[in-house]
Amino acid sequence: MQTSMNIPIRTQFTIFILGLGLGVFLPQIQAQNLNRNPNMRLEATGLEIGSRLPDSLEVYDANGYKMKVADLFQNNYTVIVSGCLTCPVFLRTYPGVEAAYHDYGDKGVDFYYLYKTLAHPENHGYIQPITIEERLAHIAVAKDKLQTKIPWLADPMTNEVSSAFGLTPNSEFLFDNEGHILYMNTWSDADALRRTLIELVGPVTKTSTIESLDLPKVLPMSTPSEEVVTRITVNETLIPIMVHPEEDDATYYVKLRVEVTSNLLQNGSGKLYLGFHLDPIHNVHWNNLVDPLAYDITVPDSTSINESRGIAPLINQPSDTDPREFLIEVDNWKSVDPLPIEVTYYACDEDDKWCKLIVQNYTLTLDPDPYAGRVIGRSFRSRSRDRMMQERNNIVERMMSFDTNQDGLLSKDEVPERMRMRFNMIDVDNDGFLSKDEISAMRRR
Repeated sequence: MQTSMNIPIRTQFTIFILGLGLGVFLPQIQAQNLNRNPNMRLEATGLEIGSRLPDSLEVYDANGYKMKVADLFQNNYTVIVSGCLTCPVFLRTYPGVEAAYHDYGDKGVDFYYLYKTLAHPENHGYIQPITIEERLAHIAVAKDKLQTKIPWLADPMTNEVSSAFGLTPNSEFLFDNEGHILYMNTWSDADALRRTLIELVGPVTKTSTIESLDLPKVLPMSTPSEEVVTRITVNETLIPIMVHPEEDDATYYVKLRVEVTSNLLQNGSGKLYLGFHLDPIHNVHWNNLVDPLAYDITVPDSTSINESRGIAPLINQPSDTDPREFLIEVDNWKSVDPLPIEVTYYACDEDDKWCKLIVQNYTLTLDPDPYAGRVIGRSFRSRSRDRMMQERNNIVERMMSFDTNQDGLLSKDEVPERMRMRFNMIDVDNDGFLSKDEISAMRRR
């Protein structure tokens, strides 16, 4: 027997159970609360309890000193939590980790934060660093802004530690003194971490609360804007591609963010987003009294671009910090062809002590950038409430396809055998039948 949409019964049942148990249709940001296996994403990359990280991994401390990750495991236990200034989950959960550190930091447990590639660039205005010095500058801001007491480490710009941690934005690990993983979580969970510490070290006399730490209130998401320049909006989710800065020793006061539509990535033709963003780490602004930012793309012979040269709009007010953005059409860009781009702009420090002309170059390649992070609203989209409701309704309709006698209700005999174990839990009115409302209510729960 085939169900509606030509999906076999067993497959539909699996979809339903996954939807109930694992929360697969919920936004990624909620996965740590609804996923029955908090290690699933980490295990998919080969990590498991008892395993060790590669001996070659290195990190920087907050002062820029490079060391082996293996050298961190000096105490009985070591906790490492990934985070950055743009990860909403980290910004929301770090106070709980600070409370655990307050209770266990002097009981044979070392704690560290690992500052990694940005999860959601442009959140709170921060954009991807190019150099390790800039990443360390982010750490200095994080220490001051978040008032953290836990020491910070920085992933090298090659991002090998983030890769070893499964490229997760806010993972949490606990190691023994030989570097074996004793506990891990795809998303930081201070309560789960504390339970593990209680098992390993024992309970504390008095448990610290987040309120007792008097940490600053930080919004998980914020997009600072002077609203001087109209921002570009797109209907589809864009994909960040590789951007290679060419001047090794130069300071990139303005950094280029490049994203493409899926058609451009797959077929070589589509839309290309160019975003020139002032880096707040360098405390600069646009000088609108001189020529605006301009870019010039060197186009391969076989490729056509409708705006290979572009100039930012003229602004009436003397200065601002809004990004300069362009959305251009590209046709027949072959993946083997690099795309050189030159950008010219004036940068001025925030105190107007200096203002200088900058000319810098990048090379774009039509390859997805796994370390670029995803910009909320452009290359990362949370599902709308309407879409969530539609998905919920779809699951209900799929389940009702088991209604063989077409009476609008599911009896225990009509559902697959494995689902009968859950039948009474879903049947809240205990009438021996499952209605659409009961199935929908269970899905909500």
